[in-house]
Amino acid sequence: MSQTVIDLIKADHRDVEMIFEKLRREKENRPALVAELAAKFVAHARAEETKVYTELAKAKPSERGEIHHGVEEHHQAEELLAKLMDADPDKPEFLSALEALIKAVSHHVEEEESEILPAMSKAIPAAKLVKLGRVFSQAKADELATPPRPVGRTKQELLDRAKRKGVTGYSSMTKDELIDALGD
Repeated sequence: MSQTVIDLIKADHRDVEMIFEKLRREKENRPALVAELAAKFVAHARAEETKVYTELAKAKPSERGEIHHGVEEHHQAEELLAKLMDADPDKPEFLSALEALIKAVSHHVEEEESEILPAMSKAIPAAKLVKLGRVFSQAKADELATPPRPVGRTKQELLDRAKRKGVTGYSSMTKDELIDALGD
């Protein structure tokens, strides 16, 4: 039987969870594992946002809030991934960066698998989910052909979000201060 986009997304989730476990255990292999994680995560997130979430939004517009939340969680994870990439694998800050990333990604996966994917399963016919699986896979392959460095939200995006949330003194904060103040 052909795999649906839902099957492929869940398989990617399990793959990332295995990489997380290896990062905890295989200290000597951390540089390669971080590079693998970054390439796979960014390819997955971008393909999901551009190919999958857009189809769900068309099929079930009431899911747009969840979709937007999923995109925000991708951005947060990319920022944490960038911190992990900058951390020295032999220093304690690496493990704290890793644990923060694991926590954020685990939260996202749990929400996606309990809310977004079931909604997709109900809103999009099975044959289209299979076709969307091929589109998703190709989009990931295209991303992996030239893996980009993860980029977080811009300072302007953070400033806009801080303004909307009523964060005091946001206009004079650095990007890291904004991220801390927003609880990201």
